[in-house]
Amino acid sequence: MASRAEQKAAARAAREAAHREMSAAQARRTRLMWLGGLVAAAVVAIVIIVVAIGGNGGTSAVASTGAKAAEKAVYPLLEGIPENGNVLGNPKAPVTLTEFGDLVCPVCQDFALTSEQQIITNDVRAGAVKIVYRGLETASSTANAGEYVASQVAARAAGLQNREWYYILLWYHEQGSEQNPYVTDSYMQGLAQQVPGLSLSSWESARSSQALANDVTADTQAANAAGFIYTPSITITGPKGSAPTIIGVHPYSAIQAEIQKVS
Repeated sequence: MASRAEQKAAARAAREAAHREMSAAQARRTRLMWLGGLVAAAVVAIVIIVVAIGGNGGTSAVASTGAKAAEKAVYPLLEGIPENGNVLGNPKAPVTLTEFGDLVCPVCQDFALTSEQQIITNDVRAGAVKIVYRGLETASSTANAGEYVASQVAARAAGLQNREWYYILLWYHEQGSEQNPYVTDSYMQGLAQQVPGLSLSSWESARSSQALANDVTADTQAANAAGFIYTPSITITGPKGSAPTIIGVHPYSAIQAEIQKVS
């Protein structure tokens, strides 16, 4: 059996291969998102410098251009859709799509901002599909101790207030570079401040919950039992059975076809 280090190296190689196989349109869109993130970071840095010089008080990343763009994309996408913990959609939806993802993974970001957005718009909102988010460590930096667990617990802490999917999608819209560890308390708190209706004090308290840490461990155990080592790994089940596992970014039409087969 391959060591964990070898599995992570293979996962990175798979993510890089997935990027190469993306369509030219997807690649251009990804580059534009990265460029937008760099521009947003530059704007934030300038604001911080100006504030420091002028002594006019703090200005958080919540007010940055990138954050506002993320809010504009995520709020209407999720508004009115039921949430229950890590589940998005009508709990009685006949089809369940389970995504094993890593919030730091750029391929998961590609999926979230393309095909998954269409699934939410067309299938989840219609009550035909519910999505379950579970964690699998693939891209999180081992150099930044505790990054994976901290990020997953932060999302699940929002889930205790039925706002986990807002947190997840805001993260993907504002995701930093995988090569430069960025997952800090300040970053995670900034995202929490953007989640509508979230009690920050309750969210902060929940981040120390051992029960949530145990949930993250359970996700890892479930992924290992299924043999998953890449993210996103997606399972789809319905009244007519289960579809083959989907790994990486696939067109919405291909995923919808699998949904229809099991519906």
